[in-house]
Amino acid sequence: MADDIPGASTPWRDLFTRLMTNETTTTAPTTLPAAVYHDPARHAAEMDRLFHRLPVCLGHADQLRAPGTVLAREIAGIPLLLTRDAAGEFGVFVNACRHRGARLLAPQDTPCPAASLTCRYHGWTYNLDGTLAAVPRREAFPELDRATRGLRRIPATIRHGLVWAVLDPAATAPPDMADYLGPLDAEFTALGVGENRFFRQNAVRRAANWKLMIDAFLEVYHVKRLHAGTIGPFFSDSRAACDHPGPHQRMLAGRENLATLDELPEAELNPRVHGTLVHMVFPNTIMVYHPDYTSHIASFPIAPGEALFVHTMLVPEDPADEKARTHWDRSFDLIDRQVFNAEDLAICEEIQAGIAPGYGEEFLLGRLETAVHHFHATIAAALA
Repeated sequence: MADDIPGASTPWRDLFTRLMTNETTTTAPTTLPAAVYHDPARHAAEMDRLFHRLPVCLGHADQLRAPGTVLAREIAGIPLLLTRDAAGEFGVFVNACRHRGARLLAPQDTPCPAASLTCRYHGWTYNLDGTLAAVPRREAFPELDRATRGLRRIPATIRHGLVWAVLDPAATAPPDMADYLGPLDAEFTALGVGENRFFRQNAVRRAANWKLMIDAFLEVYHVKRLHAGTIGPFFSDSRAACDHPGPHQRMLAGRENLATLDELPEAELNPRVHGTLVHMVFPNTIMVYHPDYTSHIASFPIAPGEALFVHTMLVPEDPADEKARTHWDRSFDLIDRQVFNAEDLAICEEIQAGIAPGYGEEFLLGRLETAVHHFHATIAAALA
């Protein structure tokens, strides 16, 4: 990971200037219909036009580090297999046998070793590169061409160590992520995202709309209050500056040392140490740059009131010893279990429970929630 992140030549230079001068508000208060979090028609449109057409991040390639490993997960209603075959090649496939459509592997929390995948219905077997390896009673299919009955491949690519895919059944080419990320692509490089190593992951289904989970990472108005007993003391109250490069966002949150930053040369301002930088890659990827590690977060819709929340901890290097592993484990437990799950996701579930149709028709977004406003405006434009 890049240790030296000069502030003078990077996009967060302006964010620091605005943060220190408190020029952090750009939009007037507005309202947001509560129906965007529970309307079935809106949910269907988001699944179709966002999650099945735009590039989405499926996780970190380093999670399947060893050849001969596979991870099964359902993403936006599509059963997927992420594989690392014996030759070390990474692949993404639809988790469905090409004979009668049965799943080859049940959804799982962690990857498992496998030389091949066999359908328990009729025993068709596939290699991890997706090719059809064996068919019991082959004589029952006299005209079967095994070359055309391999697993359906999902167009995917690895950039900055992250696996990006397009889930559109009509898609034939992997996404051009340098183009899609725009200026964020160079920022990922400057921050050393591609040099990170996978450490731990927690994937949980929660009773809340996927957008509520993303909202929580796009404003700091709540930090001193909701997180008063955990991370709140480390941050300034409601101080953040944000930009909107294309459909994406970058936000710099002020830490408790904000009042001392005037004493530092501008070129020494570090977005991990002197603030907390957040990237949002539209539609559902969040990168949070902590002082010594990175949180990669994704929220995938399951139903209007349910989503899969996946948090991955990325560290600068593999733990060298048990002391280092204990340090990262402790950091993961604090941020994932005590902050994200016990506080952020818990409040999201409370909100979801309180917005049944007919009640709470609209929400109010204030001047401290600019990034939330932009996020929902971008979704509305994409759906329109």
